[in-house]
Amino acid sequence: MPYWRIVLNENRRESGTSVVLLYHRLGLPRLSSLVAGQYVAPALFSSELDYLTARGWAAVPLADVAKISRGNGYVEQDEFAITFDDGYLSVYQHAYPALVQRQLTATVYVVANAIGGVNEWDLRNGDKKEAMMTTEQVREMADKGFEIGSHTLSHPHLTELDDTQLRSEIIDSKHKLEDIIGHEVSSFSYPYGSYDERVIAVAMEAGYKNAVSTKLGVAGKSSLFEIPRVNVRWNAIGPLLMRKIERARKASGIW
Repeated sequence: MPYWRIVLNENRRESGTSVVLLYHRLGLPRLSSLVAGQYVAPALFSSELDYLTARGWAAVPLADVAKISRGNGYVEQDEFAITFDDGYLSVYQHAYPALVQRQLTATVYVVANAIGGVNEWDLRNGDKKEAMMTTEQVREMADKGFEIGSHTLSHPHLTELDDTQLRSEIIDSKHKLEDIIGHEVSSFSYPYGSYDERVIAVAMEAGYKNAVSTKLGVAGKSSLFEIPRVNVRWNAIGPLLMRKIERARKASGIW
C-alpha cells in the first residue's frame, strides 16, 4: 500500500504519546553537504507543525515533556516538543517566525562559542559553511519565550575529552549562555549524541535539569538526562513523519 494511503490507528493506545522532535538546519537541501538530510525546507517545517496540530497533537515546551520522565510517563493527549541543535541562523530566519505565527515555542541548543560565527566543527570535517545566530538573535528568542539550551562551547565528542575539558564544555557553556539571556539555562544537548555516565554526571553537577539525546524513542521511558528524540530530516512530510513517530514508539516498547 502506498505510504500516503496509510492510516494510523491512534485508538489502540490507552494514553497519549510525548515526543521530542530534533531539527538542525532549515533551508533547501544542499546536496553537496555531508549532512544534506539535515536541511528541512521552511515550507515543509511549517506543514509538519500544521499536520500534527490538525491531527490533535498538542505542541508543548520541552519542560512539559521532561515532567513525564519524572512521573509514570502518562499523558492524556499526544504531544510534541520542538528542539533545534547547534543554533544555526536559518532557525532564526525561518523556524522562529513560523513558530511565533502559530503561537508555538521551541528549545534551541546553542554552541556557545559559535554565536555570531560559523559551524567550525562541520568545516573541520569538510562540510559546508553555515552562519550561526548572533548574540542579539539568541537574546531576542529567549525574550520571546523560547528556551535556550546548551550544546557545549565548541561541539566536541564529549566522551573523548579529559575531565578538565569536559567540565569546561558543559559548565562554562551554561554560564556563558546565562550571561547572554539573563536567566538560567536548564537543558543540555549532547553533541553527536555522544555521552556516557561520566558526561551525565558532569551535566547533573553543572545544574542542568534535563538533557536530550539523539536516541530514537518517546519521552517517559528514559531518565531526565537521556530524553530520546525523533530526528526530522528533509523528506519528513506528514505521513512519513508519523511513521518515524511510530518507530519511536516501538523503540520505546509502545505498540
